[in-house]
Formats: sequence, structure tokens, C-alpha cells
Amino acid sequence: MKLAVVDDEKKTTDLLDGYIKRFEKENNLTINVSVFHNPNDFLTNYSRDYDLVLMDIEMPGLNGIETARELRRMDGRVVLMFITNMAQYAISGYEVEAIDFVIKPISYPDFVLKIQKAMRYITRNQDKKLTLNTGEGVVYLHVSDICYIEVMRHYLVYHTTNGNYTVRGVMKEMEESLSNYHFVRSNHCYLVNLKYVESINGSILKVGGDDLQISRNKKNEFLTEFTRYVGGIR
Repeated sequence: MKLAVVDDEKKTTDLLDGYIKRFEKENNLTINVSVFHNPNDFLTNYSRDYDLVLMDIEMPGLNGIETARELRRMDGRVVLMFITNMAQYAISGYEVEAIDFVIKPISYPDFVLKIQKAMRYITRNQDKKLTLNTGEGVVYLHVSDICYIEVMRHYLVYHTTNGNYTVRGVMKEMEESLSNYHFVRSNHCYLVNLKYVESINGSILKVGGDDLQISRNKKNEFLTEFTRYVGGIR
């Protein structure tokens, strides 16, 4: 994992660096950390391979919210978390899609909870590629582009942001293969990417503009998983 810390206070960046090293050791991880004490330096040297940015809000000159706006113009994917001693800034974080706030003074147990949440969001951003042998030829498909998969007899129809593709396949095998990518069965016919759920109304689920059925025996499980996904728990 590659992480950037943007904070003008060396005391805070040293503390976070220590916490990250401890978290690495306890969880057998490798985390590459870049520290920036000036937001302009961060923006000037930004590279799109960061997984997570921890950013202070109250910085002289360009503050954290303004810096985050510029960051989002360059990178809409990276996970962003603010560091602040003023929780009322939370509302401003929504416009730049910050997932949470680390409140100063920062304790290690609180840091661990926040970083674990961030890692769940980072996992969402990871992608996988499928190779589909369709009647029209081979198609290479990113999992993140799949809205849902529909089973029709011995065939699977992949409903994607770029069109539909039909191949022979077994739904249970795809369900197992995509279990780590936020796909959940709404009934025996549909395997749904939670990312593309637009609304849930009774037994009707709108996904990628299509209305799908939620079966009675799958409804509680589906709603639980969707709630966990929206809350960043899944």
C-alpha cells in the first residue's frame, strides 16, 4: 500500500509515521509512506499510484479542503481521509469524497480503526480482469464495469457499462470468483455488483437502469450486505 501524509506539523507526521510502522509490524504489511509538510509540494509531486491520502485540514496558505479539491481534479479514485481537531469540518469533506476524519489528538487504537476502514475502501478500488469467450470473439472485461450477471439456462449474460456479453457458464462459479468484489445474489437469476445499485423499492432493485427482482429468501441477506457496503464495512 502506498500512503501520503499531508500535514504542516512535524510532530503530527512523526506520530503518524510511528503508528504506521507499528501497524505494519502487527499486521505483516508493507506500507510505503511519503510525507509532505506543504500542500503545494504534495500537489506538484502527486502521482496517481497512491492508495490513501491522510490530509490535515488546518494548514497555512492552501488548506486541506482546497488541497483536496485540487487532488480530486487529478485523481477521483484515491481514498482520502482528513486529519483535524475540529469535527465540524466533516460536512465539507463530503464534497471531496473524504471517507472519514481522524480527530486530533490521535490515539493509536483510533488510528487502527480508521486505517482498517480505509483499507476496505482501497480494496474496492482494486480491479480484476475477466476473459470472456463470446460468440463474437474474446472480450477482456474489468470486473468494476459489470453491473450485474444474469443466468439464462446454461448461459451467463454480463450486463456492463459498455454493453452486454453472453457466454456459457455456471452462476455459482462466478459467485465464488467475485465474492471479494462486492457481488451479491438478489435471487437465483441475478448476481449484482453493489456499486451499481441505484435504488431498492420493496422487491424491486434498480441496477444500471434495469429493474431486477429480489427474492423473499435473499432479501434480508442482500439488504444487510448493501448496508455494509454503503457504510464501508464490506
